[in-house]
Amino acid sequence: MTGLKMNASAMKNAALAAVMGAMLLTGACAAPFNKGTDPQSPLSDRIQALVDANSEYPRWADFPAAPTDVPRSADIAVRVAGLNQTGVTLGSTVAAIDWTLTDDPEAYAVEVRRRVEGARMSVGAARTAAEVEAFARSLRERSEPPPPIDPRR
Repeated sequence: MTGLKMNASAMKNAALAAVMGAMLLTGACAAPFNKGTDPQSPLSDRIQALVDANSEYPRWADFPAAPTDVPRSADIAVRVAGLNQTGVTLGSTVAAIDWTLTDDPEAYAVEVRRRVEGARMSVGAARTAAEVEAFARSLRERSEPPPPIDPRR
């Protein structure tokens, strides 16, 4: 036997011993817990009543019935094929659109600026920069916390 094979079997044995030791240690932690409650506890009656009320397993009759209107796999396949066909149609429609801007970009920018300037502005948006800064300063002043309370009082 070569040294490499001997080391491999020694490593296997060491790993097996480590696993067995871990199993023994965790087995000691799995001791059953005491199910009873402390009778001197002021809530012991309430706790025991809750435990007794919820200690039954659910019955099969308590579960909802299986659905009956589930579509068949053939119906689902037809719907998926329809969605795939719709996707192909949409893809060909989008591919047919000419996405290049053939107009003069400067003329387009002038037209957009004219439309934006002609739009009515709200009263809140018509504030000057100084008004906005004054409003922000007043909000900052209002948001300062009060001075700390003297603990000696």
